[in-house]
Amino acid sequence: MPTPSPAGRPPILSDRQGFNRRWFAPNLAKVFTPASAAEVAAALDASVALQGQVKVASGRHCYESFVYSDQTRALIDLSGMKRVGVDESRGFYVEAGASNWDAYLGLLTGYDRTLPAGSCYSVGAGGHICGGGYGLLSRLHGLTVDHLTAVELAVKPDAGAPARIVTVDTGSRGDEALLYWASRGGGGGNFGIITRYYFEDPPAAPSEAALRIYSYDWEQFTTPGMLQQLLDVYTEQLASQRPETWNGFALLKLNHRAVGQINVIFQQALPRELGEDGRAWCHERAGAVESALAAIAPLRPQRGPLVGHVGWLGGLHPSSVSLQWLTYYEALQTLNGSGPNQRGKYKSAYMRKGFPAAQTAALFEGLQVVPPGLSADDMKQTLVQVDTYGGAINRLGTAATPVPQRDSILKLQYQTYWNTAQPIGAPDDARGRAQVDYLRGLYQAVYAPYGGTPDPARDPAGVVDGCYYNYPDVDLGTGPEVEQALWLYFKDNYRSHPMNLRAAKRAWDPNNFFRHAQSIPV
Repeated sequence: MPTPSPAGRPPILSDRQGFNRRWFAPNLAKVFTPASAAEVAAALDASVALQGQVKVASGRHCYESFVYSDQTRALIDLSGMKRVGVDESRGFYVEAGASNWDAYLGLLTGYDRTLPAGSCYSVGAGGHICGGGYGLLSRLHGLTVDHLTAVELAVKPDAGAPARIVTVDTGSRGDEALLYWASRGGGGGNFGIITRYYFEDPPAAPSEAALRIYSYDWEQFTTPGMLQQLLDVYTEQLASQRPETWNGFALLKLNHRAVGQINVIFQQALPRELGEDGRAWCHERAGAVESALAAIAPLRPQRGPLVGHVGWLGGLHPSSVSLQWLTYYEALQTLNGSGPNQRGKYKSAYMRKGFPAAQTAALFEGLQVVPPGLSADDMKQTLVQVDTYGGAINRLGTAATPVPQRDSILKLQYQTYWNTAQPIGAPDDARGRAQVDYLRGLYQAVYAPYGGTPDPARDPAGVVDGCYYNYPDVDLGTGPEVEQALWLYFKDNYRSHPMNLRAAKRAWDPNNFFRHAQSIPV
């Protein structure tokens, strides 16, 4: 039986596959399971010696084959490093192998604190936080990286010297200041292996949260104009940038018509200092939202579990439950769906304004298409999810962290999921290729006026604002075209600003040991 060892061990089958069942590492020969930063540094050296590059896993949730592929021969698995606690000199910490649930539970039950991080419970902190760390409390508290005050990493800038541990923070200077900045949104697999995140003063946890789910039947939306009404109301009511609304976070699930419904999830966090006044405000807000949504078309009972992330929630009948109050612990449990392991494809977009009519028309048409070779049942896990954004996120400037989208109000995730009877590790079959082609076509149609992607450089109206690096999409560009992809993710923070990711790469990984299809190039 394999046992943990700093020297690594032979892989078992479960080591070879990521959360996305499309990605598999058939040639994996060694797995390192470090339990300390020093062991991570040793594993980094061993991995470079074995394969000339470094592949790291925390929660295994990477959307693309950046970690699990036929090129991967060695894997550093950080899942054994999941402690959450307090350091006397640097404050609260979360180790990189912790899942979102580990971090939330440790901070809440131990210290009554939290982070504005993601909702999917099994996503690993290692990649999630350094990519920005966006979640249900981000409108109230900003991105997780906005609270990040120090980062511990294993780095290997000199090929001829052993890897070493560095800790960079708000007081760092020179190249160390550059590494600290790059670690606050520049993504995983680029500069080194993050082992621990520090937060000097993370937000106090809310005492409770109010949850409401609103649903329509798809058949109620007979024209693009009706969908436009929904998108306009959603943007005005739920993506409001008025500070008193920042405690509210919403997800609009524009499901494929085959699902049968369109859903809106609305959560309002209640900071404990607001007390009864806060509860009254949450009731007032939920009532205003319900009235505005019901004016478009009558609300219907929710039928079946919700699709995508966040999903798998039971229904709340609009006539019987006006608002469901949950302790914050319950709220974390309720909106924590990672869903089952499936095959999936994803795309993303930021929006600085509401939906233009052309985008709405493309969504209305595209979300009713059943492509050749697929059935309506095959499309029942396909959607465009529209998350509310902005609020406290937009208090920082575009270059404060590598995440440049600091005046967006909506964030979109295009999703399609499927499972087949294929053997473990098999490449996409005809159905899988058709699912990917469908999502690619929908995305290109929505953003056709900008060249097929949400490229702000081609949008004089200032509606779209690029893509999210933690929702990677190889269709945006790899190889010679990776420059365009990195522009969409980071805009001028990629290479133009004085503090930029290209400079960080050259300073800390000049030998390109950390590389994948959309990594920062040297």
